Amino acid sequence: MARPGIHLLLFVSAAVTVGASTDPVAATDDYKVVVNPGNPIGEVDRAFLREAYLRRATDWTTGDPIRPIDLASRFAARERFAADVLKKTPAQLKRYWNQQIFSGKGVPPPEAESPAAAVAYVLGNRGAIAYVPADTDTGRAKVIGVK
Repeated sequence: MARPGIHLLLFVSAAVTVGASTDPVAATDDYKVVVNPGNPIGEVDRAFLREAYLRRATDWTTGDPIRPIDLASRFAARERFAADVLKKTPAQLKRYWNQQIFSGKGVPPPEAESPAAAVAYVLGNRGAIAYVPADTDTGRAKVIGVK
């Protein structure tokens, strides 16, 4: 005779498993990553994405230069992306870029004033990459997976 607690445990486990998403394009519930439709890439590793946004990786495998763009700091997706991918708080990121600028090693990606501006930048630059809020209409920009 089975105990009632075991049935509940099995039901909860099954519900969690069924609800789990395996969609590689859904990076998070907060943002999605887009590239120019001419970019053949379909997904990127978080480590590569981090290197691209910190300007340590400079070229796609196609040889095109990587052109990341940030959202303005007022967007929650920017803070989430920084924590999730860059593994930095806004203050840590500011210090990182101040050090890079001061030492002459690099400058941060440009900032888009809106998600629509980030998408327009991606559509206008073959090597561009952006993250935008998950509910953004990305038009012809290609949403890629983040693993």
